[in-house]
Amino acid sequence: MNMHVPEQLVIRPPSEAKSLLVRVVRGCHWNRCAFCGIYDLFGVPYSQRSLEDVLKDIDALSERYGDIFTTAFLGDADPLNLDASFLIEVLRHLRLKFPRLKRITSYGRASSLAKKSQEDLSALSEAGLNRVHVGFESGCDQVLRLQKKGTSQRQLVDAGRKVMATGMELSFYFLLGLGGRDLWKEHAGESAKVLNEVKPHFIRIRRLYIHPLSRLSEKLKTGDFREQTPEGTVLELKYLLEGLDAEGSTFACDHANNYLQVFGRLNAEKDRMLGIIDAFLALPERQRIAHYESIPSVI
Repeated sequence: MNMHVPEQLVIRPPSEAKSLLVRVVRGCHWNRCAFCGIYDLFGVPYSQRSLEDVLKDIDALSERYGDIFTTAFLGDADPLNLDASFLIEVLRHLRLKFPRLKRITSYGRASSLAKKSQEDLSALSEAGLNRVHVGFESGCDQVLRLQKKGTSQRQLVDAGRKVMATGMELSFYFLLGLGGRDLWKEHAGESAKVLNEVKPHFIRIRRLYIHPLSRLSEKLKTGDFREQTPEGTVLELKYLLEGLDAEGSTFACDHANNYLQVFGRLNAEKDRMLGIIDAFLALPERQRIAHYESIPSVI
């Protein structure tokens, strides 16, 4: 008898390290962002999986692991681009087979969330989707166009508010360095505006890594993009944080590629976090440079 083998995801957020991983789609249907080479690196073209195959995967995962998981993550890049009815079937079956689950999460593009009606998003929440991870990357329209993100500042705000209105948790990811040396202030300043309007549950910070297979690497070679310096990245982090007025949001530099691991609750811990950044910037230059050189550049 041949056992069904569940498909594996390409990538997941660090916060989902202990989650049950369920592949709903393969790759990314957009896959045009200049800075992202993830799915090209792994050679994964986009395709939607059948509902039957996803449910079979869930059954096989249940047989393999039993009811041991308390969190689950749906991948790959943007399952929320799929019809709500499809996702509701997946969520219900997942809850049936893993009754101990306290949280189910997924990546979601702002453009996909914006297309969903408020009713559909609420139905997904009721079916058991608890958190959405959105790589908003930047709130600056100029940077979003440069990086071919396929969204806008207005859409980011609208999509974020729609998710927040359902009661689901929302993680917004900001990408330090995405504006390069030329647009870093606009990148951080306009992003703060989006975050202040949406007030997502989590503001997660990442540092740009320019993968050799990304389209951005070509812009770097031609001089159309000037990469942010390590020191500039820290100044950018400070500028973003100074502009935030997102009461209740958790600010988290929760990735290995961040130069500083700053974490706290807004707005109560904003001054403490800024103090950590200022203390670092006050160190002798040789110490700061040594620190930058010690931090790996990873996706």
